[in-house]
Amino acid sequence: MFIDIFLVSQASLWGWVTLIIFFLCMDIVAILHILKNKHDQPASAILWIFLVIELHIAGIILYLILGINRLNTKGLKVGKIHKSTRAMRNTPGTLSKYLEKMIQFNYSGNLKDEHKYLSVLDRILPSTYPVCGNNLELLEDGTTAYPKMFNAIRNAKNHIHLQSYIIMNDDTGDKLFNILKEKAKTGVKVKVLFDRMGSGKAYKAHFFKHWTKGLPNFEIKPFSKVNLLAPYRIQLRNHRKLLIVDGKTAFIGGVNISSENDQHINKNKYIHDLHSKITGPVVGEFQYIFLRDWSLVTKISPLEIFEVNNYFPSPIKCGNSLVRVNSSGPGQTYEASKKLFMTAVTTAQHSLWIVTPYFVPDKSFIDMLCMAAGRNVEIKIVIPQNNNHWYVHYAARSIYNTLLKANIRIFEKKGVFSHVKAMMVDGIWATMGSSNCDNRSFRLNYELDFVVQGGDFIRDLHDQILKEIEESEEITLEKRKKRTPKEELLENFCSLLTPVL
Repeated sequence: MFIDIFLVSQASLWGWVTLIIFFLCMDIVAILHILKNKHDQPASAILWIFLVIELHIAGIILYLILGINRLNTKGLKVGKIHKSTRAMRNTPGTLSKYLEKMIQFNYSGNLKDEHKYLSVLDRILPSTYPVCGNNLELLEDGTTAYPKMFNAIRNAKNHIHLQSYIIMNDDTGDKLFNILKEKAKTGVKVKVLFDRMGSGKAYKAHFFKHWTKGLPNFEIKPFSKVNLLAPYRIQLRNHRKLLIVDGKTAFIGGVNISSENDQHINKNKYIHDLHSKITGPVVGEFQYIFLRDWSLVTKISPLEIFEVNNYFPSPIKCGNSLVRVNSSGPGQTYEASKKLFMTAVTTAQHSLWIVTPYFVPDKSFIDMLCMAAGRNVEIKIVIPQNNNHWYVHYAARSIYNTLLKANIRIFEKKGVFSHVKAMMVDGIWATMGSSNCDNRSFRLNYELDFVVQGGDFIRDLHDQILKEIEESEEITLEKRKKRTPKEELLENFCSLLTPVL
């Protein structure tokens, strides 16, 4: 009997020892992976190592879901498509013929001191170039943008290309897809890209499958499929918002496809945002980026996709704005969004206005902002007072004191959540698009922005940002002293999450 008890106890002991060894091995493997893949992000690496050591299996699971981003793996696939399409620019075909006609719209003016940002962008973003002859219209919220988008779709003759991070299965989503379906029935070719993470609610409701039944002209694809065996895929998100109609008109900005963006539908809880309508030669650059993404997700050769004659109509001058398209993401121009923001900070001579819903940049960017303020650049940052992610809200506030002490002015937009993403430099040039001023947009997301100079758009955006500031409460160091202990604790805690937000 005693022997039996001894054997059982010994077996139980060995079981515990085996389990402990297994956990230790898992921890070691995870830590080695962190050190290998995040050595260039010490703050993030330390945070993840701490979580793995303290939480063990739970920490490893969190790292698998949120820590691994597969930048290299995904980047190689995207890079291969990118190289293939770049090569097509120099070979006979529809794309090369189009580019020959575009030469007349390439900017070749004399650079003045206040325009030196152009030469900086030429060097750090060599795959982009400024295009003349465009017209841009500023659109406030989905309330203004959706009617113009729907009207453009109804007038489509050949094709419609839509790409959006969020597509909701609500009244706005239903209305849009009803119009797309009717156009597909008439022979117009419709292609839609959605992000599996951002449009998860509609995807789970089988919203997308419903619209394409029996319609060969209506294709809908997810940018990145979610796999339980590869949860890290949710880290690389296609955050772009783009609509192209017949290769002649583009809509781009921060507005997703959701009734929350329409003040007529959600009067009290709608999301405030900015979008733009663009016509002119630069639309071809947006087309190029969409088709490159389509080639990636469908695994169809770029040659087969790009050589459709009607995708690149002859460019025509429509206005006086100079526009450069900037696509950012692994496999393309890495950290292109961050480079664009840094160019704004380093070249600003008089003023820099940043409007962003999520302000969680890395320390290097914060230091650059403080240095720019030190050389008397007027810096104003507008952030929503009511954020849809409480942890991002407090993480941003944890940076306030550093900025305020450097004489940088901070404004919190009052009222409904503001999703506006815009930046203006010296009142001369500006950027708009999908990029937030945070680490995710800088390093992980596939973003799409444009840089604009000249035309009425600059004046309209200037006035709009002034309006955003007027509807905001300015934050001062005196007000910061009135924080409650709870608020200060939340800020300090959420600041630890900054490397992974």
